[in-house]
Amino acid sequence: MPTSVNGQSGEGGLRAHLIKGASGSLAIQVGFAGLAFLNALVLARWLGAGGYGAYAGAMAWVSLLLIPAVLGLDNLLVRDTAIFRSRQEWGKLKGLLRFSTGLVLATSIMAAGALAAIAHWGFADAAKASLRHTMYVAAFLPPVLALATLAGSGLRGIERVILANLPGMIVRPALLLLAILLVVWLWPNRLSAPAAMALNLGAAVVALVVGLVWVRKYLGPQIADAQPRYTARPWLAAALPMLVYSGSQTVLGQTDMAMLGAMRGTAETGIYAAANRLAYLLVFGMAATGVILAPVMARLHDAGDKARLQRIVTKAARVSFLLVLPFGLALIFFGPWFLGFFGEAFKGGELVLAILAVGRLADVALGASALLLTMTGHERLVAVTYVVAAAANVLLNALLIPSYGAVGAAIASIVCVISIKFLMWLFAYARVGQDMSVLGLQPISWLTKRGGTA
Repeated sequence: MPTSVNGQSGEGGLRAHLIKGASGSLAIQVGFAGLAFLNALVLARWLGAGGYGAYAGAMAWVSLLLIPAVLGLDNLLVRDTAIFRSRQEWGKLKGLLRFSTGLVLATSIMAAGALAAIAHWGFADAAKASLRHTMYVAAFLPPVLALATLAGSGLRGIERVILANLPGMIVRPALLLLAILLVVWLWPNRLSAPAAMALNLGAAVVALVVGLVWVRKYLGPQIADAQPRYTARPWLAAALPMLVYSGSQTVLGQTDMAMLGAMRGTAETGIYAAANRLAYLLVFGMAATGVILAPVMARLHDAGDKARLQRIVTKAARVSFLLVLPFGLALIFFGPWFLGFFGEAFKGGELVLAILAVGRLADVALGASALLLTMTGHERLVAVTYVVAAAANVLLNALLIPSYGAVGAAIASIVCVISIKFLMWLFAYARVGQDMSVLGLQPISWLTKRGGTA
């Protein structure tokens, strides 16, 4: 019998579930992209390139330290929650939730201390005072964001994707935007990078509370009444490759701004951050489909329904690409006009924006192969590949930033992103027999036979 979804079985039930979930997720992604853009726009205009660079640089460090704080348990929660729920293993699910929360709380507190230490000793000179003070405030963020990440992963695993995304992608940025506008209105000369980070922290705390309330509400009576069962060693063994994968992903996405701020200063980092914010809008469609597809990938692969999985991922890849292609072309050819919204000083990032936009379009066209591999038991392969790419990214940034600044950072970032996405596409095609790109190719027997499926 075909896998059922929320009481509906068969192809039609799954399609309806995916359309409903993807539509809601897409709406949230659009809202998040708009709110994030408005936040960046307001901050860039009131803080200037230097102040916005300090804020963006501090957030880059938060993102880098958040990965070891979460320990890869966020991805494990999505996958194993979907599987435990399908098998009705409520005790294991309850044990995983409790184990993850306790461990991540401890590691995130250590990450907070590490961030404060980096700010104090790594950016001690007077020229980087703004970045240092902003990082001091940002040091309170890792525990809040780490627990919010776990709450969202738990909701995604039980396929409450819209609720999983609302706190972090709508509640937090909306509150931050309102708080920034209120400060600008009442005290127009008091908004600084540290103050903006403090407002961000307050919004993150509210979003965490909302997420925890929803997790408690929607986990269901089966979990509440279950006796927790702990298998810590297998969980950590599975989470470690996911940690390496997630960490390498973050290095690929945040090293450019962190290294640019350290090597070239906050003003150039601010210009790069504005261009990167615009280019990031191109991946929101893929992100919207990815959050709803992750548990479905795990479930359909576990059931051996490869044909239905291929149809779903191909449609998702094509919709994601066609959705953002016109905007991507506009960013490439009319970059200065878009950058002008941030202020005149940001128009110098035209070439940076074009490079990042081309790379992001290629990223979307190649699809979410790494997500499929992670959801189907190939997390070790993904982890090793991403580690190599992350190391190459750091090396390229170190080589290119001193001579080419923000342009060098953009080249380093996009070369690594396209390379890793191509390798992930190839591995998914060979190991799982699924083409995650917009092409939707049928498996070739001699290429997929050796890898098989997990």
